[in-house]
Parts: sequence; C-alpha cells; structure tokens
Amino acid sequence: MEVEKEVLYERIISAVKNRKASEIKEIFETIPNIDIAETLDEVDDAAVFLYIFRNVSSEYTGSFFTELNSNQQEMIINAFTDKQLLDLLRNSFADDIVDTLEEMPANVVNKVLKACPASLRKDVNSLLNYKENTAGSVMTTEYLDLKEDLTVEEALKLIRQRGKDAETIYTVFVRDNERTLKGTINLDDLIFSNDNELLKDIMDLDFVTCKANDDQEEVANMFKRYGLTALAVVNNENKIIGIITIDDVVDIIVEEASEDIARLHQISDMDEPYLKTPVLKIVLKCAPWILALIVLQVFSTWILSGFQPVIARLALLSVFTPVIMDAGGNAGGQTTTMIVRSISLQEFGKGDFKRVVWKELRVAVVIGLMVFVFSFLWLLFEMSVGIVDVSDALVTIRNSNPNISSVMVKVIVAFLVSTTLFITMVVSRLIACALPFVAKKIKIDPAVMCGPVTTTIVDIITLLAYFLLWIGVFSKLLGL
Repeated sequence: MEVEKEVLYERIISAVKNRKASEIKEIFETIPNIDIAETLDEVDDAAVFLYIFRNVSSEYTGSFFTELNSNQQEMIINAFTDKQLLDLLRNSFADDIVDTLEEMPANVVNKVLKACPASLRKDVNSLLNYKENTAGSVMTTEYLDLKEDLTVEEALKLIRQRGKDAETIYTVFVRDNERTLKGTINLDDLIFSNDNELLKDIMDLDFVTCKANDDQEEVANMFKRYGLTALAVVNNENKIIGIITIDDVVDIIVEEASEDIARLHQISDMDEPYLKTPVLKIVLKCAPWILALIVLQVFSTWILSGFQPVIARLALLSVFTPVIMDAGGNAGGQTTTMIVRSISLQEFGKGDFKRVVWKELRVAVVIGLMVFVFSFLWLLFEMSVGIVDVSDALVTIRNSNPNISSVMVKVIVAFLVSTTLFITMVVSRLIACALPFVAKKIKIDPAVMCGPVTTTIVDIITLLAYFLLWIGVFSKLLGL
C-alpha cells in the first residue's frame, strides 16, 4: 500500500509540475478522493492544490477538500480568491463546511462566511450554533423533502431535479404543507411503485426521529437499533430541520470509540492523528492523568506505611504485594471494559443493575476459585524451586516456633496469598461492575471515572485484606 501511495504521489506531483491537466482529471476520475488526500497529506505547497482545483471537475472538489487535513484546508482558503472560494463552497455540503470551520482561526472563518451564498451562510451559521456532540452539530440541511400529495411520477421528477444537491436520495422525507414530517420512503420503494400512486399512500409511518439537542452517541445507537441510512432531525413541532446520514454516524462511532479508549486509559481526547500531534501536546494530554494517579496512590502508600512493623518482621509478605495489586487491577479492568461498552451500546435498562451485579458476582466467584487453586499450586512451586526465597522467613518464624517445617510455612504463605487473590477477584469485579452505573447516575462519563477510581479502591481493600488476614489468622497458624 505504501508503494502504491508513493507511485500515486509521484504521478500527481509530476502532472502538476508538467502542467498535465488531463492526467490530474484522470486521477480524480479513477481514484477515490480520500486516497488522493492521504497521498498528499504532507504537501504544504499551496500552488499544488491551486492547480488541482483549477483543473478538476467541480463534482470532485468539494469532497476532496473535506478529506484534506486542517492545515491544508486553511492554506487553501487563504490562497483562494473570493470567486474560487465561492465555487468550492457551492460544491460542498453545509455540515462539511461546519466541520472545517470548527478548527479554523476567526479570520479564516470570516473569509469563508463572507464568500458563502446567503442561503448557505444561514445554514452554516445555524449549524455552528448547536452544542458540540449533539445531533444538531452533525446534521446537514441538504436533504430531500417532498409533499405527501405528490404522485410517484412527480416525486421522481423532483428527485432528478434536486437530488444532486442533497446529501442522500436513498431516503426521502415526506411532509405536509406546514412542513410537518409525516413519513419516509426509500428510493427503491419509490422506483417500484406505480406512477399514479400518492406518496401518502406508500410512505412508511413507523419512522423514528431525533431532536437537535440529542447526544450524538444516542443518535448512533438509533442507527444501529433500527438499521437506518438516514434520520430526520425535528423540532418540538415535529417539523424537519435537518438530517443525519450513515456517513456522519460512522464518523461519530469512530470519534466516540476513540474517546472511550483514551479515557479508559486516562488520556485526554486526541483530536489529531498521533504522528501529527506535537510532542508537547501529547505530554499535556497524558501527564495530568499520570500525576493524578500518583496522588491517588497515597492511600495504598498510607496502608503499607501502617503495616511497616509487620513487613519488617516478615519481609516475605512484601514479595507478593505486586502480584495481588496487579491481579485486582487486571480483573477490574476486564469488567470495566465490558460494562462501559454495554452502557455505551444502551444494552441495559433501568432495572438491570441488580441483574448485572448478580451475574458478575457469579463470574467473580468462579474466576476467584480458579485463581485460588492455580495460584496456590503455583506459589508452592515458586517457593519449592527457589524462585521465591523463603530462607530468611524460615529463620524468623523458627525463632518463635522452632518445630515448624518449611513445607508448612510454604503451604500457609501460599494459602494466605491465594485467599487474598480470591477476595481480590470478587471485590474488584463487583466494584468495577457497580462504578460505571454510579458514574452514569451522576452524569459523569463512565470511561473517565472507572479506571483510576476502581484501581484505587481495589488496592485499598486488597492490601487491607492481605495484612489483616495475616495478622488475624495466618500469623497465629505459624506461631508468630
């Protein structure tokens, strides 16, 4: 693929350098715009793009421009005359223009808005006013809406006339004279209907809609649930004000998934590709979380500090603390990932919390028992072959209990650690299961809250269980 990109790059640059307009036209007619844009991703010479836009058909320029990176878009806008910019805007959809302007400085935004035709400027300004990550911020105002009393023949004629300017023609929205949405018709149903049938007689009445202020993630879930390719955005009077199409939803899904992955690993949202993000920006996005997690570990440090006399008397106990703490983090992380994913996909209803906890309790107990048996045998093996040295611990224990055997010491220590790991499995999975629901209840993104909070709580409970079990039960078995 990289070789193909290099060949395409050389082909484009050569065509521009040698002023081969026919070659540029052929490239755009045979290769997808996104592939061309990715090939030219490192180009920062405005002259290259000016030549391309002068010689490529207008049916390609709008979509090609939207695929370029923000720096290239800004460079092109600044290089264009008002007439060139107007020609570009006429071949672009309002929602794509908004996506471009959201990342631009004020002077560039003003230049674009000034060049926009009045009707397009009104649509762009309207979309810019919607809150980020809502249906209104991602919808487009270029759609097909037809009156319900039209015949199929009249509707198809209008689609041929107006369809090229619409974001999609595969879903047609049917309205009355007051612009109230009455139904939808798929293009294939329209084509196979009789010419004299009225739209109101063949339209689907079981359509779904969303409001402009609905969260974009909820909109994406509606597409998945109902198998949509387009969704109408309506106001409080059920009048259509825009639509969201499946290509917008794909962008939403990628964006939301990227956010959730970043937040699960305590990274602020990355709004640029990794290789294009400056080092300082990555540092500023990652460092605050790392510093915050260090502060949160004060609780674990405090507990370990409180048990210093116990650790000083039998240093062997400290050998197993990393294993126990890591196990809790790993088990909690598994549960958090599954629960956060299910919440994002709206798989849970209002009464499902108890069912989820009960199910996770059973899973935790089974996994805990498996971990208990495996870790008990594995720890015995480690201590028997010398991976874990117990000689110093034996000396300390035999000072208080001279008759105890080394085998008994190994069995009791292995039993202590295995029991703690069982408790860790159960507690960590239950906490990781409950916290996403708590986060959602108090309107905090579960992906942000659950990772560090789960780890901190599990570490505290795990360390307390480990040392209290030792003090209350196992030290007495060894005669200490």
